[in-house]
Amino acid sequence: MIAGLIWSPFTNTTVRAAYTRSLGGVSLEQSVQLEPSQIAGFVQTFRSLIPESVKGSVSVPRHETFGLALDQKFPNGTYVGLNGEWLESEATREVGVFRSFQAQSVPSTTEERLDFRERTLQVTLNQLVGEEWSFGLRYRFGNADLADVFTEVPVSARTREFVRREAVEATLHQVHLAATWNSPSGFFAQGDCVFSSQSNKGYDPDRPGDQFWQSNLFLGYRFPRRRAEVSLGLLNITDQDYQLNPLNLTAELPRERTLALRLRFAF
Repeated sequence: MIAGLIWSPFTNTTVRAAYTRSLGGVSLEQSVQLEPSQIAGFVQTFRSLIPESVKGSVSVPRHETFGLALDQKFPNGTYVGLNGEWLESEATREVGVFRSFQAQSVPSTTEERLDFRERTLQVTLNQLVGEEWSFGLRYRFGNADLADVFTEVPVSARTREFVRREAVEATLHQVHLAATWNSPSGFFAQGDCVFSSQSNKGYDPDRPGDQFWQSNLFLGYRFPRRRAEVSLGLLNITDQDYQLNPLNLTAELPRERTLALRLRFAF
């Protein structure tokens, strides 16, 4: 089931909503997609909602997503946005095990159930200053939890390496500050800073969170009519590494100081 809505009840006001529900699907190395890539501006290109770096590849999971956003433009050049998303995914898979019968070990399988959920809220504020400057502020809050249970394994079966049932949670706060200069001649520059703070719950042994800043700088030129754009950027200027829990779905940040060259064309 797929549903989307873009509605403008007032001048300079836009409401966007999207809902998708997928009961199973096609799996070919997790690279086949039947649904649109976006619905009402909400990204739908998920290889898997359950992070693969946490639980590996999951075949034909069930997805349910809901997104709601409000965008408002004010006459003084102020743009405000409020965006919320609710993502859920369930999957059942068979895991290989050895079953013991009369002192003999026989290859077999057991059922593992995964239940993932993440709720995010994002607030954005952008301000135009004059004809060449713009400033932006974005705050994003994300809370994700994952329940993992082996349904056929006895409750008493627990070792240091194996846990029958696991329920973990991660909360991530991110603040993004940006300043952009655009010249009528085509030259532009942008500087931004990103602050990230994450905490974790339910891990045994305990998994500490992390807090860090990263700063980036870009210089570039746009050709007439924006037919092409070339820019040079220095990412993670302070060479700040981090230890974020991948349970939260977020764009990966550079782990060391990085020089980036970008060339874009528009046809």
